[in-house]
Amino acid sequence: MSELTKAINEVKKIIDINMFGAKNYDSTNLFDGYQRVYFQTNENIDGYLQLYDISLKEKALCVAGSGDQAFSLIAKGINNIQLFDINKLTEYMVIGLKKAIILKYNYSEYFEVMIKLINPQTNFMDIYNIISSLIPYMEEKYQYFWYEVINYYKMLQISEKSNYNLIHMLSLTNIEQLIRNNSSYLNTEEDYNILRNKLKEVVIDFKYANALNLKREFKDNKFDLILLSNILDYFHMYWGINWPISYLNKYVDGLANIMNDNGILYLHYAFTPYIWPRLFNSTNIKISNLPSIYEIKEIENLNNLKQKDSIILKRMR
Repeated sequence: MSELTKAINEVKKIIDINMFGAKNYDSTNLFDGYQRVYFQTNENIDGYLQLYDISLKEKALCVAGSGDQAFSLIAKGINNIQLFDINKLTEYMVIGLKKAIILKYNYSEYFEVMIKLINPQTNFMDIYNIISSLIPYMEEKYQYFWYEVINYYKMLQISEKSNYNLIHMLSLTNIEQLIRNNSSYLNTEEDYNILRNKLKEVVIDFKYANALNLKREFKDNKFDLILLSNILDYFHMYWGINWPISYLNKYVDGLANIMNDNGILYLHYAFTPYIWPRLFNSTNIKISNLPSIYEIKEIENLNNLKQKDSIILKRMR
């Protein structure tokens, strides 16, 4: 079975489970690398990309996630983007669907279409028609994927006389996140148009990879920027509960091997770390415990402007 066929089958499984439950599937292997994605960021991406001048940087490695980190980097002038993620569905949602939305629609239309796509009350035929109209704007691989997925989705809605929202079945998002989104490419119409034009020529690659193994997975590459979002919140699954700071330092030393001199590592996005007792989930490390090799920069929290988020960075020398 090809990876593309497997991707289609796994997404059909997600649709089935949302509509009918998991009774027909083996619960020990419910989702094989394909899970719901974040369709919109809840980070203040532009807040931390403005901290340093990255105009002369050329190559970036970043988590795929919602795609907002990658699209913001492109709007900032980065022309070579390597995405990675442990969730394989992110590739089809970001490089397939979301990229096509940007290529087809202008700035105001983007928000109108996104609101319609993520509104749980949107009629299933409207969802079907929107995605159908986006297929010509996709690369061949993603065209085939989305053609198969939306026709399966349409068939089920008609046969079951239901009105499930496909985007809600495949992603975690809401209209409030879209409105508060502070990605660099959505700041102004000019920023958005820069991204639209660059998407026609910029190289965006995707690799299925665990953030824990980036040193090995990209050993033949050198990056100017690495963006890890808040992935470190999940490292307790590998390092155990209350992992020590020495684990973090060793991990960062490994990432230095795949970074150019003067590169910037955006190591961890911390939501309101001065309110919550822990900087990372499932460990007792606080901001005050971090060694001086790391920089801590405060930025606005998008949900509550009276609070502050932080970005933990390390600049390579």
